Amino acid sequence: MNRDLALRDGDDPWEVGPHLGTAALPAAAERQPPVDLSRILRVLLEWRWLIIGAAALGLALAVVATLLTTPLYRARVTMEVNPPNVEIMDEQSQQAGMSVNAHDFIATQLGLLRSRTLAERVAGDLNLANNPAFADPEAAPAARLRQAASNVAENINVLPQGDGQLIQFDFISASPAMAARVANAYADAFINSTLQRRYEASAYARNFLERQIAKTRGILEVSERQLVAYAQAQGIINTASGEQGGPAGDGASLQGRSLVALNEALAAATR
Repeated sequence: MNRDLALRDGDDPWEVGPHLGTAALPAAAERQPPVDLSRILRVLLEWRWLIIGAAALGLALAVVATLLTTPLYRARVTMEVNPPNVEIMDEQSQQAGMSVNAHDFIATQLGLLRSRTLAERVAGDLNLANNPAFADPEAAPAARLRQAASNVAENINVLPQGDGQLIQFDFISASPAMAARVANAYADAFINSTLQRRYEASAYARNFLERQIAKTRGILEVSERQLVAYAQAQGIINTASGEQGGPAGDGASLQGRSLVALNEALAAATR
């Protein structure tokens, strides 16, 4: 690398000063002029009308945008949900309880609140398919119901609460009365659907038990008929008088009376 500098004829010789190093940098930074507040004030005063006009224009645009924006109202509902407690009877007739995981139960309830089925139920209960704010009046009835359900589902907001058994949801609408009406209808539909699911589960269990009892009763009747047929085939006589609600014995027949008399005579002879 060539470090020699060539000077043309007539150029003044360069004066080489002492090397300042890095120690001189802070001193150079300290020599920077401070902020001139008077100069800033002079600039602001010079352009004051432009600044005031820009601020007034921005304020006017904000007011116009606020007046043109449709106000939205939010109706919020808070509900308490309790997980079911299943009662179980063991072999010693001791009552025991089987609890459900509360976190999983709350997550399930939140999913049901966000479901499309619940939105369609609310739209049907409030007849929102015939409301122009929720559906196109010129569409078919089925299409209007789908539009109303979609509108309800889009404006419902389910808020998870973390720990605890409280859930919140709100509905947003341009009408405060409609917002409150839909939110209350959503809570009623959720409660009714929960009760309906529990009733259907109980009805299914009851029908299952009735079918099992009828099946067991049929098997028992067949077994009793087979037992009577076997006793008749083998000549077995039942001398029992028959308990209340049970099958009657053969003690009233001639063979039964004779067998009872012989048994009594044998018992008297062996005393």
